[in-house]
Amino acid sequence: MSEKKKIVMIDDEQELCFMVKGNLEDTGAFVVVTTSNALEAETLVQREKPDIVLLDVVMPGRRGNEIAISLRKNPETKNIPIVMVSGKGEMIYNKKKDEFKWQPNNPMTKGRGNLPEAKGADALSEAYGVDDYVSKPFTTELLVEVINGVFEKRKKAKQKAEAEEL
Repeated sequence: MSEKKKIVMIDDEQELCFMVKGNLEDTGAFVVVTTSNALEAETLVQREKPDIVLLDVVMPGRRGNEIAISLRKNPETKNIPIVMVSGKGEMIYNKKKDEFKWQPNNPMTKGRGNLPEAKGADALSEAYGVDDYVSKPFTTELLVEVINGVFEKRKKAKQKAEAEEL
């Protein structure tokens, strides 16, 4: 049996953290550590050394994109995959129903600060400098698919880099 992957989830919605932790751990493939405090996020990631981080975008005290940038700058955490998790896309859709067709995990965001207007998980992942992006609401199956997809992309990138060294 393979070793369980460790996930750190950072989201100000405590109930969501509790549900995601239970659902992911019930799969038997993951151990999940959570925090609802954005200000302790980096310390938790450094201490737990997870295989992947699930990070909310909009939180009191500190935004998820700020935490992602900081984790990427830290030599101890820069290679840990990050998946942004947010309900922001659905909120924007509700304001712009005539312009967009809402689909599960087809998020969008308005341009703000250094972030461009973007539509779709790939565009948002690139804009935030993270590995993937999941929009709320999501199913456990979708989240597991995204997490495993990130691990698979990382594995293929490593294999390609090793092949190019030969």
